[in-house]
Amino acid sequence: VQPKYLLNWGRDSLRSNPDGTWGHSIIELLKRGTKLINVDPRVNWLSTRAEIHLRVRVGTDAAMAMAWLWVIINEDLYDHEFVEKWCYGFDEFAARINDPEKGMTPEKAAEICEVDVDKIYAAARMYANAKPASIAWGLAFDQNQNGNQAGHCCLALMAITGNVDNPGGNIIIRKGVVRA
Repeated sequence: VQPKYLLNWGRDSLRSNPDGTWGHSIIELLKRGTKLINVDPRVNWLSTRAEIHLRVRVGTDAAMAMAWLWVIINEDLYDHEFVEKWCYGFDEFAARINDPEKGMTPEKAAEICEVDVDKIYAAARMYANAKPASIAWGLAFDQNQNGNQAGHCCLALMAITGNVDNPGGNIIIRKGVVRA
């Protein structure tokens, strides 16, 4: 099963693919109908093929991801069944996302990220309404001072939309013990 949408976040998979096949697999997914959302300050080949390209200001990924969570929670686009079964503390999490001081509305994120607010709403809705959907993030998180926070937000996006451990979503791989 392939994802309906692939959210490619801060990753130029065609140039930087240490696994040797990832860049080609994205091209194959696009050929087979997967739609792409690209979050990256750079314009690259993938961003020119994306349904939406969010050119975030460098280092503002966490604000963008929190805004997506705000949209999905406040527009009731989350997967209620998955959240009820697997997401402990969701009510507290939703309260944090909606906190007037600590939360991140799309309007606030648009200002911080220097992105059109309508694109934030549209991209969050596309991802939330597509099942299955998958997120692939790159070094933009790993080498960013807010990378942990952005990663946590993307993991929350996967979870509240029910795109965890399902075909076409984000699969949790458990490495077995390697014995010589």
